[in-house]
Amino acid sequence: MKSADWVTRWKEGRIGFHRPEYNESLLKYWPQLDQSGAQSVLVPLCGKSLDMIWLKQQGLEVIGTELVKMAVEAFYQEQNLQPEIQDHQAYRHWQANDIHILEGDFFELPEGSVQSTVFYDRAALIALPQTMRKQYVTQLMQTAPDLKEGLLITVEYDQDLVPGPPFSVREPEVRELFSPWFEVHKLESHTSAASTNLKEKGVNELTEAVYRLVRR
Repeated sequence: MKSADWVTRWKEGRIGFHRPEYNESLLKYWPQLDQSGAQSVLVPLCGKSLDMIWLKQQGLEVIGTELVKMAVEAFYQEQNLQPEIQDHQAYRHWQANDIHILEGDFFELPEGSVQSTVFYDRAALIALPQTMRKQYVTQLMQTAPDLKEGLLITVEYDQDLVPGPPFSVREPEVRELFSPWFEVHKLESHTSAASTNLKEKGVNELTEAVYRLVRR
């Protein structure tokens, strides 16, 4: 997936990854994280996710990152928020009601630019092909070196049927990617109906897996 591919998806409305409700696994498992002292949460590749609203309601400042300007604009417009905007060398900083979005290439964010100690990944890792996932985790830890804990949600299905995204990321790969920094605790896996886009390509159901990541 190249940057232009994601811009095209938003322009054409091919955003089946967006959900018009809070993620049930987030609501169920986020309270299990040790958030003592946490002031902000990082949401990489956030799109216009409503989950950011829920996280803000938990008393946390939210810091999302998003490549596509259209997605960022849509989030603030749909939430009736008037953001302040500041340009930085590597990104554009949008902010309103303690919800910040850094618009730009996630892989070009400066080292240490986010001070969050917790993160939430529902649609970032599974948006990337296997060749980019290790780079993603390395960039995550460089961008937010103080991360202590995270909630990760992945999907698993027969990748031979559909090339992705979303990409199927199975447990062994999750452990290989994150184990250098985190203890990986699998909280749940359950089967659910696939999106319309995947069903049209022969994937009727998929497995959603939820992980709690605790810094070593």
